[in-house]
Amino acid sequence: MDIVLRESTFGQLANYFRHGKAFPYPNLPSRSPSPNSEKPNDAKPVSADVRPVSSDIEAVSGEAKSGSSDDKSVPTEVKPVPGDIKLVDWTGPDDPDMPCNWPRSTKLVTTANIMFMTFAFYLASAIYTSGILAVEDRFDATLIDGTLGLSLFVIAYGVGPLLLSPLSSVPSIGRSPVYVIGMFIFFILQIGTAEAKNLQTVLVLRFFAGFAGSPSISTGGASLSEIYDAAHRAYAISLWACAAVAAPVMGPLLGAALVRRYHTWAAPIWLIMGLSAVSVIFLIFTLPETSYDNILYRRARRLRQQTGDPSYRTQGEIDAACRSLTRSIAKQVVDDIMLAFVDPIILFLNLHIMLLYGLLYLWFEFFPFVFGGIYGFTEVEQGLAFFGILVGTVISYIGYTIWLRYRYVPMMRRVGADVQPESRLPPAQIGAFCVPICLFIFAWTSRASVPWIVPIIGTAFFAPGIYLSFQSVLNYLGDAYPRYVAGVFAGNAFWRSVVGGALPLAAPSMLRSLGINWASSTLGFISIAMVPIPFVLDWVRHTSLFELEWQELIRLAVRREDPLLEQTCKLDLAPSLSHGSLHAIISF
Repeated sequence: MDIVLRESTFGQLANYFRHGKAFPYPNLPSRSPSPNSEKPNDAKPVSADVRPVSSDIEAVSGEAKSGSSDDKSVPTEVKPVPGDIKLVDWTGPDDPDMPCNWPRSTKLVTTANIMFMTFAFYLASAIYTSGILAVEDRFDATLIDGTLGLSLFVIAYGVGPLLLSPLSSVPSIGRSPVYVIGMFIFFILQIGTAEAKNLQTVLVLRFFAGFAGSPSISTGGASLSEIYDAAHRAYAISLWACAAVAAPVMGPLLGAALVRRYHTWAAPIWLIMGLSAVSVIFLIFTLPETSYDNILYRRARRLRQQTGDPSYRTQGEIDAACRSLTRSIAKQVVDDIMLAFVDPIILFLNLHIMLLYGLLYLWFEFFPFVFGGIYGFTEVEQGLAFFGILVGTVISYIGYTIWLRYRYVPMMRRVGADVQPESRLPPAQIGAFCVPICLFIFAWTSRASVPWIVPIIGTAFFAPGIYLSFQSVLNYLGDAYPRYVAGVFAGNAFWRSVVGGALPLAAPSMLRSLGINWASSTLGFISIAMVPIPFVLDWVRHTSLFELEWQELIRLAVRREDPLLEQTCKLDLAPSLSHGSLHAIISF
């Protein structure tokens, strides 16, 4: 657990104020730098993180005096590059400071932190819905006005990653400060929301809370990808996705129970305040920094301080110095939003995911209409009705991990870099059929003459629909577009959040005009139109301009007889998928 404390925000601050003496870095045996040092497939190939050592100054000064390394030399590969810059890099694929080489206990603590942070944040989106009627009474508002508190929160956590996620990739910042500061602001905003004296304040603070806390879902996956190798990453991401699904499902039940117990709409907000406070404490003391660039940056900084030699630099520092952060973020925001319109695969998969995400938040309007209006459920009982989706999620998770263990992971180990993106899609092909089944069962069994358990069973089919589709589709996008993965996922998160936030506002009009039967059936017909998408991607991908460009780059490498470039092209999906499917997976 030394790594947990030393690499945590608390440990880094303590070392800063005590000049590295609070949680010193242990010595490592020397390693001779090799110009052909192989980097692990699952680590970022450029400016990867390195582990800092307490004896850096002794080792460097020793080398300077003797001209050769001894058993106290710095466990850092330092390569001279043009311009009198000494490039600090990993010692090799087994460098113990690489997050992928951390002990299992450290990885589990990190995973638990990210899952709890994600659970608390997603719970905040759904738990508010149980108090909407109380919000209407308290502030003399309409149903649409009250629902805006949900919609603005969801839209905000789609906008947030466009601006905040790039900060976590800056070598001098890393991921932990973005998590800690974001969740601390999120915590403070819960207090302001609960104490608000008017609805306008509630809506504004809900928006900024969704914005501030968004790194927990947009960057959490990236952190998981940095600590697990390819064989174990999918299991970690699928478990993380369960927390992301369980929170919105449990939110209405917890919120209804609190509103009923304390007779105020703000009671659920106080619960979120408490959970976010606990999360902030855990993040400060027990979440180690996972950014490869940041770990290596801090090692280079230590070497500069200890030796007085300013020429120690990481590749990440060099790259960051060549561009303006503000200008890069502005350009990236526009590119991420527009990327969805320039490729047919990205466009149609975004439409598919947008529908699923919109349905997830439509349930918060459909359930009260059916189980409250037709079956006479209390608000707490309406919350219990969501457990059909929760049970479906558990079953989906078990089925997905079985598929990973006995089908996908063995194939990946057998085929290696030649595995095709379409091999990710079988679960999505099953999930595509589950969504219309869910919607039509819910549409035509939601009536007083049919037992209430039947529509709940119908909603259980929604879980494999959204869970399997998200897991497969977002991993597929990461594999198919390795060079553009960050933009693909950021754009996907933005568009699905916009739809997820907008559809609940349209739900009252849909229900008044169509009734639950045809409102749900209309969505069912739309979902039927989406069923072929996972089945035709193999054919469509080969017509994609991005795919043609990618294959041309590989052919160019072959013609040049450049095996390194060819291998980089084929393996580029490893580091990009680590950030890709992650942000992904689920931000939902």
